Amino acid sequence: MTNILLILLIIIFTFTYYVIIPFQVKKRRKSLKKASFPLDWHNFLESNIYLYRILPSQLKLDLQEHIKIFLAEKQFIGKNGFTITLDVKLSIASQACILLLGDTHHKRNYFPYLKYIYVYPDIILENKNSPENPVVLLGLSSVGNKSGHDGVIYLSWTEVAKQSQYPSKGENVIIHEFAHQLDQEFGNATGMPRLGNLQESIIWGEIFAQEYYNHCQAVKNKQSTVIDAYGAVNPAEFFAVVTEGFFLKPRLLQVYHPLLYEQLSKYYNVSSIEWSKN
Repeated sequence: MTNILLILLIIIFTFTYYVIIPFQVKKRRKSLKKASFPLDWHNFLESNIYLYRILPSQLKLDLQEHIKIFLAEKQFIGKNGFTITLDVKLSIASQACILLLGDTHHKRNYFPYLKYIYVYPDIILENKNSPENPVVLLGLSSVGNKSGHDGVIYLSWTEVAKQSQYPSKGENVIIHEFAHQLDQEFGNATGMPRLGNLQESIIWGEIFAQEYYNHCQAVKNKQSTVIDAYGAVNPAEFFAVVTEGFFLKPRLLQVYHPLLYEQLSKYYNVSSIEWSKN
């Protein structure tokens, strides 16, 4: 009898986790998408978010749907006295969801392991020797699907506000940290997010390995690079900075690193070169 009860509990849990909960999530998201997008939200984004401003009209509508879902599912927490406002939420959500625009099959699924977004008023440096107090420079990203803890992104509002307005040097801490979320979906950042199949993974791996090596050599030799030098730290950082480049200076990336641009365009399923003059 005990074994039968245990089996029934396992069946109920499995059915709930894999059928009922996904159905409820899908239903809730469908309802959120249908809700109107406030005009003042749109006006704020047009005035303050460069990446929103340059999007084609249809992609703006798609992004608005993603923003509504993102705001409903993620929790923003102000740190060190910082106050979370609607403007803060919109600034972060709009740019994070840029990475979801081409996700027609919902493979990226709204960064499923991310629960909390900690926003600091400025760049801070905490105790390097304490794992409980991570170093926060411009931002930091972690996922907890292996440890059992919720994923967290740490952001500096000073950097977010500054980089949101203009493409600057091709840097965007939100794009960078949320690219890490995609890369870390299975727990470890490797520079290879989840791709469609084995063949795509092999091609990606070959191209990124060669490009990463070339970039490291260029940085080592103090050569000027289109890709941020920080990408030479490791393959995970390379993926994050080339993602920044893909969205913020796609023409330069396409000219100097056409194979990289092609792979990123296939992965994100958008043609960012059509949006921007950079």
